[in-house]
Amino acid sequence: MATAGSNWLDRLGLWPARATWFSLPVLAGPALNQAIRSRSGPVQVTVEVLAWAGWFAGLVGLLAPSTVSVTVYRILAPVTIAGLVGAMSTGDVDTTAALAAAVGTALAAGVAFLPTTGDEMVNGSAYGAERRLALRPPASLLLGPIGIAWALLASAAVAGPLLLAARNWAAGTLVTLAALALAYRAGRSLHQLARRWIVFTPAGFVIHDYFVLAESVLLRRSEIAGLGPAPAEPKGAIDLSAGALGLALQIEAREPINIAVRDGRNVVTTDTVRMIFTPALPGRLLREARLRGIQVS
Repeated sequence: MATAGSNWLDRLGLWPARATWFSLPVLAGPALNQAIRSRSGPVQVTVEVLAWAGWFAGLVGLLAPSTVSVTVYRILAPVTIAGLVGAMSTGDVDTTAALAAAVGTALAAGVAFLPTTGDEMVNGSAYGAERRLALRPPASLLLGPIGIAWALLASAAVAGPLLLAARNWAAGTLVTLAALALAYRAGRSLHQLARRWIVFTPAGFVIHDYFVLAESVLLRRSEIAGLGPAPAEPKGAIDLSAGALGLALQIEAREPINIAVRDGRNVVTTDTVRMIFTPALPGRLLREARLRGIQVS
């Protein structure tokens, strides 16, 4: 399962994300300045403050990776594209500056959503000898709710200050208040997706995913019979992947264990020896399992 390419990415860690984010002011800054130069002074200042504040928040997150910072970073990264497109649609930008900005923002946003980036940032919250590996988001959320929550949050957060800068006090105040409410509700919902992971501990293996589980599942190393790719037709396995896309893995216990699975607003307890989940980087997870002395098939 280990490949030269995956080991190469492992060694790079977060440096591709840091490099693309650090280059944003150089690549996208000229286009943004050209796009807003015809605007009023307050609007120009507001745009510049928002741009630098967002860039600085993303940079801090990348330098201090954690589950919180990956949420902030992945909210901000696509904003660079949307914000630049919005600014350029109402201002004159020369071709060279526009091309540089398009390349810079596309790279920054693309690298932000690489599985390796999310995995490294999630592991930043690990304690001691722990190793955390991210889980893929449920497919049902990828098809709409995640994008809608992000769009509402990002648009309100940018539109409110700009309306106030343009002296549209009533609309600006309402949108800014809405942005604060969305920052709590939508931001909290998006953050729950970053708090889904597999944890290798000195004691064994933990599935931490409150989207599908009421309580984390701990399997001690001695309790694990095997770990490997899930079969096409799993028999008697509890699917904890929530329909996530990608290669699913199956972990098997030597004896039945009791788990509490969420079913809408209800919690159902059941005994099982097999559980299926979908990590962001299954190859990396299996390599870690081998290093930890877990039987990998």
